[in-house]
Amino acid sequence: MPTVPQEQSRPSRPELHQARQVAESFGAEAERYDRARPRYPDALVDRIVAASPGPDVLDVGCGTGIEARQFQSANCTVLGVDPDVRMAEFARRSGVEVEVATFEDWDPAGRVFDAVVAGQAWHWVHPVAGATKAAQVLRPGGLL
Repeated sequence: MPTVPQEQSRPSRPELHQARQVAESFGAEAERYDRARPRYPDALVDRIVAASPGPDVLDVGCGTGIEARQFQSANCTVLGVDPDVRMAEFARRSGVEVEVATFEDWDPAGRVFDAVVAGQAWHWVHPVAGATKAAQVLRPGGLL
């Protein structure tokens, strides 16, 4: 009688949103990170701004503020949220307002935004808690 091969067991590994120590390790080299990390295409930023119902942007996992500065250059008001105080300090020195917290634990204090962006950071956010928080802070018609 033929048998179905058993699925090979995979080593256990946490989901990225559970590996915060990796995400927060970038702050040890915040200046180098900011110099080496590629910027986002201007056309992408322009498209988000054009589709957004307004200029208020929340940058989740803003790091050193690379994406936040690009949205500021596109005439947006940006608030960053990042769990790493070293990355947040770098972003603040470059003119970005940042609050230090994980997105899931961050208190929006009743504030709402026209767009929630995350650059290359959304994989560090718990998928359900992050989506729920984003829905809570977006204005009607806002973009995630």
